[in-house]
Amino acid sequence: MQAPLQHIAQWHTSRRAYGLRLIGVLVLTVLMLAPSLYVVGLWVWLGAGTLLALVYMFVLDDFRDWRRHARAVWTLTSTHLRYENPLEDMEPHQIPLTEITHIRVIFGHSAVLRLQDGQAITMAYIDGPKAARTAIETARTHIKGAL
Repeated sequence: MQAPLQHIAQWHTSRRAYGLRLIGVLVLTVLMLAPSLYVVGLWVWLGAGTLLALVYMFVLDDFRDWRRHARAVWTLTSTHLRYENPLEDMEPHQIPLTEITHIRVIFGHSAVLRLQDGQAITMAYIDGPKAARTAIETARTHIKGAL
């Protein structure tokens, strides 16, 4: 008889994580424009950086991408990582923890899961992606120890 799945942790899409991403984009954009600071002046430099960050957010669909993930929930059990998003037409996905080979944190707002078949899955806009990586790796270690 198989043991019941143990619910370990859960992550939701976070406005805070999205905001941190936007602040990061703004800072990087302004820094890339730094050489022009002496030519155009402080206010034009800051305005141009802010405008470019807003273009990135709205024109290049970053905001739409966040809205698509806004109600996503990742649930870690003792054997699987489950993804549910009521805004998508698909059934919830379950990824066996044994299929995950590597987890990389991206800029403190997302975690990218690398699977055995080479596929990459992003846990987008979650708070605490480092803690998520640690929890998933710990659960994977428990499974490997039980095998």
